[in-house]
Amino acid sequence: MPVAVDHYRRYPVPAVLRGVAEHAWVARHAAGADHVEVLLPDGRGLLQVVRGTPGELVDPLTGARTPDVDGVRGPWTRAVVARQRGPVVRLGVQLHPLGPARLRGGRPLADAWAGVDEVVPAEAVTRAGALLDDGADDAAVATLLDALAARPRHDGAELDRLEDAIAYVEAHRGLVRAGDIAREVGASVGELHRWCTTLLGVAPAQHLAAVRFSTFVRESVGHGPVDAAATVATVEWFVEAGYPPREVERFTGLPPAELRRLAEHLALHLHTAAT
Repeated sequence: MPVAVDHYRRYPVPAVLRGVAEHAWVARHAAGADHVEVLLPDGRGLLQVVRGTPGELVDPLTGARTPDVDGVRGPWTRAVVARQRGPVVRLGVQLHPLGPARLRGGRPLADAWAGVDEVVPAEAVTRAGALLDDGADDAAVATLLDALAARPRHDGAELDRLEDAIAYVEAHRGLVRAGDIAREVGASVGELHRWCTTLLGVAPAQHLAAVRFSTFVRESVGHGPVDAAATVATVEWFVEAGYPPREVERFTGLPPAELRRLAEHLALHLHTAAT
């Protein structure tokens, strides 16, 4: 698997965080070279603590840039390029798709960032950051996970049923329709749409497209940090393979023209980082 970082380690999360968080990780980037990674729209959110020289997040289609700093976000519906110049260390907690809603009183957070202190106390963030500075990654991860576990959790029947729906989508790699999902969980399509928009923050079709694209790329590049060059190669190969447009969209979540446009813009940002 191509690696877009100098050091990367994944950590399990305690059972008490089931339905909130899925795993934690620490990534370290040395100074002296650009590290470019593609952040996939995999339906997950992220809680992040950053120490050192912050990188930047770039929307490959619009060129919009934001600093890659402390924060919490919900699922993205599009791929984003992360560029780190280092030296920097980042501690991340990958959130369950419904993690932001469960941590924020039922409020979703799609395609947006919020302050990390919305979900964990500022003192826990400060402590985790100091431990990262000292190289005590294990202790930093434990500090942040303990703070998450101590936060009151928002639960409810609709969240539970939507969690079942999300699990069904992922078991089928996103290759299902809204009607299939609704039948699986014993709901109407209207109910499913309402749950997704109010608790996940996106419409069912957006979530399905994101899962399809992420699964498509992951099957080629593997787990962990996603190398930008490998992503571009994967997308370009699929576009050039000559599959019927309907099949391209079915398996990648994007029609051929949009998939090609994304590959071109990702390649542009990859070239920019190398020069």
